[in-house]
Amino acid sequence: MPVFFPSFSEPVVTTNQYLKFAGLKPGGCVLDLGAYSGLTSIIFKEAVGSLGKVVAVEADSENVQAIRTNLGLYKKISGLSIDVLYGAVWNHCNGLSFSVEGNMGSSAAEIVGFGRGNPGFVKSYTLARICEISEIDSIDFIKCDVEGAESVIFEDEEFFSKNRPRIIVEPHYKDGVETTDKCIADLSKYGYECKKIKQSGVELPLLECYP
Repeated sequence: MPVFFPSFSEPVVTTNQYLKFAGLKPGGCVLDLGAYSGLTSIIFKEAVGSLGKVVAVEADSENVQAIRTNLGLYKKISGLSIDVLYGAVWNHCNGLSFSVEGNMGSSAAEIVGFGRGNPGFVKSYTLARICEISEIDSIDFIKCDVEGAESVIFEDEEFFSKNRPRIIVEPHYKDGVETTDKCIADLSKYGYECKKIKQSGVELPLLECYP
């Protein structure tokens, strides 16, 4: 099917790295954090099938429009539905200022500053709250590409008291420091082991996190 991108096209080669690590099976459950155009969500849905569940989480309103267009077409072709949650994953549910840019680099203003894009206030959700809203009892895999928010979202003890999904993170920079060490420090508290690998075609690495 054709895929609409709000900006640059999404590299499938990276999604293949996600899939290789995730080990998804029919009936599995996936959180796609930073879903961008929805392409990764569609590929994950193909892996978990009609009995599985995929939740696409995205805070950029322009990206969400693209997601809804793509997922609508996907449903028309396949008959399969993917949930969409419009908002930012964060360490609280109080909402936050978000820089809307309609691309893969959109992020919370707290991370990128207030001089980029079109700042607006969006809802925010913790991982535990996302599961509650989406009526999810167990998560198998999380793809995390949230432009710096990975530095705070894994502080969610409530979520990790109930879930031990495999997690793959694309680290970014916050205050000039790569977020890899903070992710490892947070996840190690829950017994995770993390492995830094090269991301195909991109300078920043990926972080594979095993429960």
